[in-house]
Amino acid sequence: MQLLILLLASVLFTSPSLAREDNRVTFDKTVHDFGDFQIDDGPRSYTFTMTNNGDSPVVIQTVISSCGCTVPEWTKEPILPGGKGSITVTYSNDQGPYPFDKMLSVYVTGSAKPYVLRVRGVVHQKKFTLEDTHPIVMGPLRLRKRELELGQIRQGTVKEDSVEIINTGEYPVFLKFECSHPNLTVKAKPSRLNGGEKGVLVYTIDTGKKEEWGNVLYTAHLIINDRKDPMHVLTVKGSVKLNTSGMSRAEKANAPIPQMDRSAFEFADTKTGIEIVASFHLSNKGKTPLIIYKTDTSHPGIRVKTAREIAPGAEVPVEITIPASETGSPGEVIFTISFTTNAPSRPTVNLLVYGNLNP
Repeated sequence: MQLLILLLASVLFTSPSLAREDNRVTFDKTVHDFGDFQIDDGPRSYTFTMTNNGDSPVVIQTVISSCGCTVPEWTKEPILPGGKGSITVTYSNDQGPYPFDKMLSVYVTGSAKPYVLRVRGVVHQKKFTLEDTHPIVMGPLRLRKRELELGQIRQGTVKEDSVEIINTGEYPVFLKFECSHPNLTVKAKPSRLNGGEKGVLVYTIDTGKKEEWGNVLYTAHLIINDRKDPMHVLTVKGSVKLNTSGMSRAEKANAPIPQMDRSAFEFADTKTGIEIVASFHLSNKGKTPLIIYKTDTSHPGIRVKTAREIAPGAEVPVEITIPASETGSPGEVIFTISFTTNAPSRPTVNLLVYGNLNP
């Protein structure tokens, strides 16, 4: 049951997307990774550079840190069109040995929403080897991980992040990527890494290129010195949701409102290898049709049968079948089903099917 509570928290509470849709001001980077360092190495500082792309001066009104351990200082004078300002952030490094990821909300005149910057890194009690901190090996290169996450992305927006890469070899390497989908771009900065040099892989999902909904999984092949190794593959995951930023009050007031008769179905104790069927009902309490853009499931064999468009005031059955192939292991099991919808109040509807399987 504790497992169920944890999973409920993870599917019902999701972090908001931090993507911006305007380029009135831009930053040289929005994420800085300090990498690995020790707790006795002292504070770490980095300066972000901001460019005013507009046709009138802007002022950085304030910068709010998510933690008192991260202190910002910024340009106080007006920044003229085409001019640059700076935000210097210092991480105190007095919080103990742990990974950190701190946000800075930058409020600029003329923008109602803040621009979000991040600093992150990993503090260690003692020195770790490169093999410990960067366990993924691709030729002479080492990375922290090969499975990259971007979290929630609003439809029509762009979101990016980066991961550190190190050339542990003796000679320079030239890097480029082949991506499996037009929405994904991966670039090495710099594209040439000398022996012993560090760089970053910047991975970007642009949902404006091709419409996608729900959970997406793209791959990118790393090509080193024009040689493609089938084992040098990165995966980039994201979850594309409805973008409500351009909706008017009237559109939101007339929008569909999904409502389930229940969010979880507990099946009776069942023997392994037996098919399980769970039934729900989905209603549209709003004033316009409810559309299910995509259905995602935790297990590939799960079958979901329901209408894809529900009229205002209508109710439709939702039948979920867990095939025998997915019930082969005894113990407590949890299956999740997620609907990505056009409802601004509830763009994701999560369902759980859980219970005990006996040998």
